[in-house]
Amino acid sequence: MDYFWYLVCNRAEFEALNLYSKTYVLDLEDIGQKPILVTKGNILGITYNGIYLPVKLNSKNPFEFEGHAVYEAESGNIYLGIQQ
Repeated sequence: MDYFWYLVCNRAEFEALNLYSKTYVLDLEDIGQKPILVTKGNILGITYNGIYLPVKLNSKNPFEFEGHAVYEAESGNIYLGIQQ
């Protein structure tokens, strides 16, 4: 699938905040501003439009679900993907 990818945050910077969750507001092309909730527990994940996307669940990178995806780059940057 082809996705539009949007940078949400960097894993190291998020973890340095020492928070369990933080909401980032992204300006998504053709959609507008949307909140993205980043949470950490056993694994790091993001929630967009009520869809939870765990980073690297079952070693899948990107992890895809219902036209949405989450990807972690080697740099630690976390991206939200929205199907084109």
